[in-house]
This record gives sequence, C-alpha cells and structure tokens, in this order.
Amino acid sequence: MQAVLMRSFGAPDVLEMEQVPTPAPAAGEALVRVGAVEVSRTRDVATRTGRHPFSQQVTLPHVLGGDFAGVVESVGEGVDAALVGRRVAAMNTHTCGQCVPCRSGREYECADLRMVGIHRWGSYAEYATVPVDSLHQLPDDVSLVDAAALAATGPIALTQLRVVGVPEGGTLLVTGISGALATVIAALAPGFGVRVLGLTRRAALVPPSLDVEVVETTIPDLTEAIRAATGGTGPDGVIDNVGTPDIFDKYFPTLVNGARVVVSGAIGNRGELPTVSIPLAPFYVRSLSLIGVRTATAQTTLDFWELVRGGFRLPAGLVHETPLADAGLAHAALTEGAAFGHTVLVVEGGPR
Repeated sequence: MQAVLMRSFGAPDVLEMEQVPTPAPAAGEALVRVGAVEVSRTRDVATRTGRHPFSQQVTLPHVLGGDFAGVVESVGEGVDAALVGRRVAAMNTHTCGQCVPCRSGREYECADLRMVGIHRWGSYAEYATVPVDSLHQLPDDVSLVDAAALAATGPIALTQLRVVGVPEGGTLLVTGISGALATVIAALAPGFGVRVLGLTRRAALVPPSLDVEVVETTIPDLTEAIRAATGGTGPDGVIDNVGTPDIFDKYFPTLVNGARVVVSGAIGNRGELPTVSIPLAPFYVRSLSLIGVRTATAQTTLDFWELVRGGFRLPAGLVHETPLADAGLAHAALTEGAAFGHTVLVVEGGPR
C-alpha cells in the first residue's frame, strides 16, 4: 500500500510517500481502507518535529495519523465479519479498561493509554489497523471527509466542555477560535446554553457560520477587551488549547471566581512548545482550577456519535481537503498559521 512515511524527525519535508506492506488485523482488530484523516497539530505536526513528548514514544520509521474515516476491509479473529463493508469513523486512542481511572470514567488518565499514529503506525496510508472497539458506524449522509474531522475533534471537544463546567448562561473563553478543535467546541457550546467568546490573531478567517463573538488578540489592551466583552464580569471558564504565554497572562486576571482553565494540546505558536508562568496565590484565593485533558472519555465518545446520529454537523466552510500525497504541505501550512478550521487528507482512489 501507499503510505506517508517519516524516517526521521524534522521539517515537513521528512514526510514522503512510499510503498509499504499492507498490515493485517490481529485478533480483536479491523483493517480499514482509509478514506480521509484529519491533520492534528499536536499528535501529527508537533510529533513530527521531534520536540514534543509524543515524539519520544515513536519508533522510526513511522506513519503518522490518528482519528480517521473509511470502510472496513477485513477483520481479525473474534471480530464480527458483518463489519466488513461498513463505513466507520476510527478513534485513535485505546486504554486498558482495568485501572482505577478507566473504571471511574476518566480514561484520559490511563497510564497504559495507546494512540494510533504514535504507539503504532497510523492512518496517513491507504489502510490502517485499529482495535475494533474504536470504530463507530456512520450515518449515510455523513461523508468520510466530514467524519474524519468529527472524529478528530468532536469527542475531545465534548469532553472539554463537560470538564470546564461553565454554567448555563455563562461565557466560555476559547483560544485559537479559528483552529479545528475550537470550531467544534463553539459548535457544541449552544447545546450547553453557553456563549462562546473566541480569541484569535486571525479574526478575518473565522467564517460567519461559526456563531461566536471574536476578539482579536493583537489589539493593545486584550485584558480590558475581554472584560468589556463579558459585561465587566470576565469569563466563567476557559478552554485553551494553544497555551501562548502572553495570551494566558492577559486573560488570566479576568476570570471569575471558581473558573476552570482546561487544556488539551498546548501547541503554542509555530510549533514551539509553550511555557506559562502561573501565579499560585489566585488559585486558592479565587478558587481557580487548571485541568489537563489528554483525550476523550469512552462515554463522551459514545455520546458524541449519538449526537452525530441525531443530526449534529460541522458548520459550513470549516473542512478543507488536501491530497494525502501533500501531507508535508499541509503540515507546513498549519505550522505557519496559513490554515484554519479542519485540514483533512484525502486518499486518492479511496472510499468517500
């Protein structure tokens, strides 16, 4: 099969199409013919650089790519053969299911969590094998391109919204609102009765289909602008998947008492991992919380796909297709900030 192989860490040009053996599904697994896979800024782009903690868990040569969508080609021992031919979304994480966090519904804390595209070859390829319990059957009216975007961001967005706990009628501050994960958070937020205030340095890229109020981060007094946009009270919670230190310093003083800051990714700008200096006193004086969420919970993943079956869809204009062979160009565009929304790699000749 054709796959995008990474033989060394480095710039986007380390990603090259090569011919590699087609994998066979092990017991409890399915072989899926890949139709589309979203490019993740953390799991894919940051890992490729060799500077992210995920990079230390990769064995070269390697195929990146996590959550994806495709059609089941074959199944391993112990898997229902009726799955063959089904259109599915494949989630990238698999946990032990036995530890205290897993049994408590906090699978993102599992010490044995394994990811497709990190601990095993991923989905930047014509075929990928995954544990069968990571598959979710798709409604007929959802394309594989849209399904890949939903799979990569929907369950973690829903998990973050539940963890941040903004009360109904409250305001949620979301950084990097033009990014893939942030756009899904914004699309799901109305279901929680929550208003979204989005921060970005590229306000012109936020499409009208995304119903959010946007504050440009390059304005002179961002702290005051956030206060003004919340009627002087400040946000009731923050989802910050960027982690830019100077932006953190400007929104942090505006938070209401009891607010939570939820982080997944912390990608920083242009691939540089951020380091934020945190004053501890406000955390106990104002009962603030900083919470890291590594991945979605199993229940939230099931709940999200139930929302999709019930009609949830991404707003128009957020998904952008790129050929799998141009994975390096897609990585470069994301690194330079030239992309917005969801960048989805499409396999030439693959299922749709």
